[in-house]
Amino acid sequence: MEPTAPSLTEEDLTEVKKDALENLRVYLCEKIIAERHFDHLRAKKILSREDTEEISCRTSSRKRAGKLLDYLQENPKGLDTLVESIRREKTQNFLIQKITDEVLKLRNLKLEHLKDGATNNLSRSNSDESNFSEKLRASTVMYHPEGESNVSSLKITYCFTTMTFYFLLVFNNDKKCFKEYESSCNTAVMICLHLIHVF
Repeated sequence: MEPTAPSLTEEDLTEVKKDALENLRVYLCEKIIAERHFDHLRAKKILSREDTEEISCRTSSRKRAGKLLDYLQENPKGLDTLVESIRREKTQNFLIQKITDEVLKLRNLKLEHLKDGATNNLSRSNSDESNFSEKLRASTVMYHPEGESNVSSLKITYCFTTMTFYFLLVFNNDKKCFKEYESSCNTAVMICLHLIHVF
């Protein structure tokens, strides 16, 4: 079963942007003049009047920029709105490229991490399928200790097993659902094999 291509959720993207601001904090505190962005950030409801007053109380440009970044990190749209404001100002467009590069770098790292996780899940799924096959063979031996051959029983067992493996693979990304479904399937297989043996 081919793993699906990983994608980032809104929560993942918010985390990436927050991390980008943190990684660039020293650089941005040196370059950004917080007061230039107050109007735009207030218009977009990223900052309130009280927020801008709190920022303005800081004694240096660097500290004011740092406080601004604190507020931006708390808002999922904070970084995007700052980039909009920088673009409107047209005086520090080099900051846009710097921020964009950092976001893309962190986004790709996040995707690689998710991709590795999906590959590991697929490996575990294959292992679970193998273990389930062993359980099934053990159950067959238990109910047919003398190795009796029954074509109808084998056909029914094969069909049931194929269906079970399919659902186990479908649910492999949800561990809780997987474990509950595996337990139910094990019980169902035991009952099915017992009924086949009796009749």
